[in-house]
Amino acid sequence: MERLKIIRATFFAALIVGVLHVFAVIFSLYVFYGWFDIPMHFFGGFLAGLFAVWTVFYAKEGALEPRTLWKTILTAFLGSLLVGLIWEFFEYAYGLTGNALGSYALDTIKDLIMDMLGGLTAGAYLVSNSRL
Repeated sequence: MERLKIIRATFFAALIVGVLHVFAVIFSLYVFYGWFDIPMHFFGGFLAGLFAVWTVFYAKEGALEPRTLWKTILTAFLGSLLVGLIWEFFEYAYGLTGNALGSYALDTIKDLIMDMLGGLTAGAYLVSNSRL
């Protein structure tokens, strides 16, 4: 049953991120509101954290190892960090680094912090809603 809860939460988080991103692109929210990427990175980190925990502990029929409180939180945190780093490399490689709010380095650090906070929140959400 817990596997289904994580799949539902991941799907719902992906739906929110997807809908917000589509609206942001259509209405140029990233351009007009320079801060709009902050909640998007948080929600993206939350999504990545959920997906990382599902991948590590639930993707196969038998879990790789017993899931504990700290393993869940660490997996969500590291999953969000990994996805955030990949995203930042993608932005750099394709020249999507324009930022009106400051330097690229500070923007990257801020983005990664928000990704990791989202991942930690996902880990806390999963721990608070599970039978560990």
